[in-house]
Amino acid sequence: MRRRDLLRTFALVLAVPSAGVGDEPAPRAERQPLSDTEKEALLAFAEVLVGDRPLPVPARAELLSHIGARVIAREDMLALYREAAAVLDRLAGAPFSILAMRDRRDLVVRHDLAPSRARMPRTEGVARAIRRHVALDLIAGYYASPMGWAVVGYGTFPGRCGDLGRYTRPER
Repeated sequence: MRRRDLLRTFALVLAVPSAGVGDEPAPRAERQPLSDTEKEALLAFAEVLVGDRPLPVPARAELLSHIGARVIAREDMLALYREAAAVLDRLAGAPFSILAMRDRRDLVVRHDLAPSRARMPRTEGVARAIRRHVALDLIAGYYASPMGWAVVGYGTFPGRCGDLGRYTRPER
């Protein structure tokens, strides 16, 4: 082992806090579940992205379920969701979720956080990540839910029988 490798290993050992005998290591902050405040910010952001009024309770529950599933399915989504919630709250100067719908929409437009095919995005960096990953994911989660299907005119969500008579009567 070269001296440089030995020093690097030594520095790494010193940088990692040690746990006492029998102690569980503290969970890393970035793997902690999203807080209620972060979830509320994401739901408020989704409300701006998919409509112009607050979502009903079933739609909010579906979106929360989607967010939970995405965090499990893709490791990077937790950090993206967490950063998006922090950015929204920071830009709002208060919890994003308590802003009026009009103020939320103005903030999202002003900081170019919503995807759009009609214009070229002006911002890069965090705004780009929010626009390309978080916003698109929340929109997809909403429109994959029964409420999203109803918005586009489908009366029955996939996997559920719409009209049993339609399937049991002979064709004409």
